[in-house]
Amino acid sequence: MCTECTLAFFMSPLKSGIVILSFAIAIAALVMLRRLKTADTKKRLTLLYIHVFAFVFPFLFFIFFRGCQSYFSGCDQAKAILTMLGLTAVIAMVIALAVAPIVFVKRQSRKASLLQGSHWNRLVQRHSGGLAIRQPKLYILNTATPVAFSFSLFTPRIFLSAGLFDILWKKEIEAIVLHELAHIKGRASVLKLSGYVARLLSPFYALANFPDSSRVSEDEMKADSFAAAVQGTSRHLDSAKEKIVSYCRERAG
Repeated sequence: MCTECTLAFFMSPLKSGIVILSFAIAIAALVMLRRLKTADTKKRLTLLYIHVFAFVFPFLFFIFFRGCQSYFSGCDQAKAILTMLGLTAVIAMVIALAVAPIVFVKRQSRKASLLQGSHWNRLVQRHSGGLAIRQPKLYILNTATPVAFSFSLFTPRIFLSAGLFDILWKKEIEAIVLHELAHIKGRASVLKLSGYVARLLSPFYALANFPDSSRVSEDEMKADSFAAAVQGTSRHLDSAKEKIVSYCRERAG
């Protein structure tokens, strides 16, 4: 019976110990993730994945532990199927944690046009070397909403909406491109999107109030500082942000 399987599982010191240890690792990784606010993104992503794996593992272990090898024959078939569907959903979420950034980038790329041979490509090429990063590809999104974002998976990409070119002038767009180059250097986009998926999956992560706003602010300040250092002033980036905010407020009103 299912009840007997559950009791056998938790009555075993080894099995219950493994579960407790796994949850302890998940919590420890989360605590370290919160404390290492100045660590590089690679280390933070590693801790994030350790947290998710350690949180999910006990559930997988419970389903497949040796005391329930006859689970499907001894338990109600409907309950078994529902359990396995839940297990499949968990596994899918874990996979999503790793591939969600890739899928999102591919979807955005299909909706955008690749920009080649422009002033903006030469700007990116000139400063990618100084940042020691692979030169990102530039894409133009066909939307009037002024937005810009970047991703640093495999082939780095910077997305600029057509709406940016309607309300900003050359130096302001340059500032935004430089800002996004700094984000690619810090791999901030991967951490943000993976953190969002982790928040959906893990209640521990959700209760810890991630993503950490201080970390996000720190990433933004570093990107702003890079753009200002290259241009010798922050006024172009500041004016670009003001115009974008004003546009959004007008549309909301």
